Amino acid sequence: MNNSLMLKMIKDNLINVKDYLINNYKRMGLNEQEAMMLIHIYNISQLGEDFLSIYQLQDKMALEFVECSNLVYQLVQKNLLAFEMEIDEKGKQKEKFTLEPLFNEIIKDILTENINIITKEQDHMISSIIAFLEQEFGRTLSPFEIEMLRTWFEQDNYDVEIIKLAIKEALLAGAYNLKYIDRILINWKQRNLKTKEEVAEYLNSIKRYEKSKDIKQEERNLPWTK
Repeated sequence: MNNSLMLKMIKDNLINVKDYLINNYKRMGLNEQEAMMLIHIYNISQLGEDFLSIYQLQDKMALEFVECSNLVYQLVQKNLLAFEMEIDEKGKQKEKFTLEPLFNEIIKDILTENINIITKEQDHMISSIIAFLEQEFGRTLSPFEIEMLRTWFEQDNYDVEIIKLAIKEALLAGAYNLKYIDRILINWKQRNLKTKEEVAEYLNSIKRYEKSKDIKQEERNLPWTK
């Protein structure tokens, strides 16, 4: 999902900004006051207001004017709030606020968190495959083998199900090493096999071919064919 689409989702309220701030403000490096201030400013923006009154915020936050003003300044310094000058219909300059910096920070946080989740899931899959291979091989994998395995996920972007099928084929062939598995994966990649269904169909076609060869060989060996 790209940033522009996520920004549209925020503006269309498909991503709840207030809920996101409440649940994630600490991870975003905010304290409670800053998070609450942003929520109040967001509420003001949802009413169609683009002028920020410190007095208005002061009432909502139960803070002194200077404290409230300093808090707004902190948000600007943290690049979560910005002010712009525009010319109104009467030709006068008018200051308005924008929460675009906050929205961009939320998008960045969502993407970072998704990457972290994917990385954790990937690490878990790698660990489980290492444990399985070590059990099947009856030995500990070498650092080189572990690095090769990580490369399958992180650089080659092989699907975990494809990797499992390649391991299964190697074990059936009695090949207890990762280089053999790697050759299988490269072969499948060259054949543009991207899903486990495509691999399964390819393997079945090989079996059908081998079976037809055996039948033809048996027919040639029949007495009346000699």
